[in-house]
Amino acid sequence: MQTFVVSALHVLLASSLSVHILLNKKSPARAGIWIILVWFIPVAGALLYWGFGDNRIARRAKRRLKAKRPDGTPDSSGRVPSNLIPLQVAGDRIAHNPLVPGNHIEVLENGDQAYPAMLAAIASARKSVAFLTYIFDSDEVCRHFTDVLCDAARRGVQVRLLVDGIGARGFGPVLRRRLSEAGGRMASFWRRGRWLRHPGINLRNHRKILVIDGETGFTGGINISARHVTQPGAPYPESFDLHFKLKGPVVGHLMETFTDDWELSTNETLTGPDWFPDLTPAGNVLARGIPSGPDFSVGRLHDLLLAALRTARVSIDLMSPYFIPDEAIMASLRTSARSGVRVRVFIPSKADHRFMSWGARAYLRELIVCGVEVWEMGPSFNHSKLTVIDGEWLMMGSANLDPRSFRLNFEFNVEAYSRELAARVADYMDRQVAGARRINMNVLDKESAFIRVRNRFIALFSPFL
Repeated sequence: MQTFVVSALHVLLASSLSVHILLNKKSPARAGIWIILVWFIPVAGALLYWGFGDNRIARRAKRRLKAKRPDGTPDSSGRVPSNLIPLQVAGDRIAHNPLVPGNHIEVLENGDQAYPAMLAAIASARKSVAFLTYIFDSDEVCRHFTDVLCDAARRGVQVRLLVDGIGARGFGPVLRRRLSEAGGRMASFWRRGRWLRHPGINLRNHRKILVIDGETGFTGGINISARHVTQPGAPYPESFDLHFKLKGPVVGHLMETFTDDWELSTNETLTGPDWFPDLTPAGNVLARGIPSGPDFSVGRLHDLLLAALRTARVSIDLMSPYFIPDEAIMASLRTSARSGVRVRVFIPSKADHRFMSWGARAYLRELIVCGVEVWEMGPSFNHSKLTVIDGEWLMMGSANLDPRSFRLNFEFNVEAYSRELAARVADYMDRQVAGARRINMNVLDKESAFIRVRNRFIALFSPFL
């Protein structure tokens, strides 16, 4: 009798979850995997789905920048090259924010350039500091940032620091106490231990945003960690990356994204001119911020990347620390290369998670046979996430080229139309070629059967990487 009751409960639970999976999973492959797990691994399969399923999050935060944004989209005449107008149209339909003119974007290489600029901006803050980062390590760099944030709070600046509950676990309690004592406030995005109440353990906030007085913004791929700084006696940092300093109307997109995440985490709404001042033109770059996440904007960055790849007529340059493309991206890269577009893919020779490098290798053969150039950068880990199309459009930010960034993580990217800025980023990519190894069929053919099987096995889990 007891066995019958347990079996009946399992069938009821698995059936209910199967219905939920079928209604909420867009990918038949992912839906099939989850259904197999909940049926054939009793209890554990249900717990895995509860903790790691692609759960959609109900936003409590409201959009507050409508009055600050220009109505509609700007006239593309004289701003967007004619060959990229289809990409602008796609972006207008995909992204929440409008494309805004009048921006200045400065490229900052590694923590060597980014951290001094960020620290100086915090030290100069008069009204507010909004800071969101995925990793806040327990090291000398983070302690320096903590000191400057606390100094700002003590002189009356409103300081709000939001860190991911997993990415900042080492230094979190000390940071929270020190900032609170100084008059600021820190919060964690879905702390550990809360996943039974709110199943967000697999939904991480991977964004990197810093906004000073609502006017000066920083975003890109750099976390707060000593690994991004060149240490004494070392020729380069442990982890390469690019960050960007922004001025102009696009900074409002950074501020809005931070404010929504802060409200989701704390229930505190940040409003008023201290956070949202009137923003005046600061340059000639046409740009927009693009938040993406599993709450209301899942797939935005994926769809915009596809639109960019299909618009390219001359060149495509992709750089990502994790390269786990889906079939749509693979097809676009293959087709572009076969059509005469120069396609280059830059990946690190060794990622910080080795299995990600193994999985990436499984996709290279079918790209290379179509004419795609694949470059493995080393020896240090290159953490940059960059896309340049036809030398005139680029996208940069926190999102990797993998399913986790496209579906699970909360990410923030910026797209920009600027030949000058694209040339600066393309130059960075070209410099990486000097120390990189080109992967061709000869290199892949020398891999043992064991290596090829290992790589393909890891690729089986690509929907969850």
